[in-house]
Amino acid sequence: MRRRRRLNVVKLRKGKIIPREDGKRIEEFVGAATTGTDSMSVARMLAPPGWSESAQTPEFDEVVIVLKGELTLVVDGRRQLIGEGELGMVPRGHRVVYRNDGQGACDYYSLCAPAFRVELAHIEEAPKEAEDNRVTVQVAHPQGKRFSKQVTELAETFLRKLDLSGCELSISLVGDHAIRRLNRTWRKKDKATDVLSFPAGDAPKGTPGPRQLGDVVISLDTAKRQAKEYERTLDSEVARYLAHGLLHLLGYDHERPKDAQKMARTEERLLGESGMVGDAVAPRARKLMT
Repeated sequence: MRRRRRLNVVKLRKGKIIPREDGKRIEEFVGAATTGTDSMSVARMLAPPGWSESAQTPEFDEVVIVLKGELTLVVDGRRQLIGEGELGMVPRGHRVVYRNDGQGACDYYSLCAPAFRVELAHIEEAPKEAEDNRVTVQVAHPQGKRFSKQVTELAETFLRKLDLSGCELSISLVGDHAIRRLNRTWRKKDKATDVLSFPAGDAPKGTPGPRQLGDVVISLDTAKRQAKEYERTLDSEVARYLAHGLLHLLGYDHERPKDAQKMARTEERLLGESGMVGDAVAPRARKLMT
């Protein structure tokens, strides 16, 4: 008489918590990290609202069973919503993004065959978030206060258009007396001018904090005179000076025709119209720097 093999049934009441840094809770009951099982894995997930994972193209089939809330699956670019009490399946070899677009947490089970392993998931590297830029405005002119917010927002827009992030820019709004003193000290020209740029230079590699671009100094007195002479608004004139000064901080120049054309094109991209260099290289243009 053949004896029947005895089957051992293991009752699993508690799993192992898998550490995460994105706010999602994973409790694995069966799998490589808990029971050493290679053929399949079973885990319970709790995803907070707004949670999302990087895209992956796994070498395993995955079934999800939603207990509470809603789970969004984006498989090969097609979005599918799995609601409470519903089941979803993602076959192996398909690119998938898991996320919770709902207002509350999503509680669900995940079953993978073969068992989930990081090396089998082929998780894509998450794109780096752009660091914020920092703009500071120093006011040393009676009318400078009303320009402070405008100049800050304009500078932030220019930096974004130039695809710059993690940078710090300092702007000073002064009068003719102050800019004349700076012009005399640093350029040996004893007269007022429209805008001056003082690049910060390259910081040593590994220096913490934002990348220092330097200082742009704008004369509001000169801006008022030039705006009236060339029939432009004062806001427009200040914007021209800011674009010109910022590009000098970034290494742009207009001494040679080829460099001037490049700087003129970039000024126009920032302003949406011809800037200081563009006017200077145009026929019968006024002299760029006074």
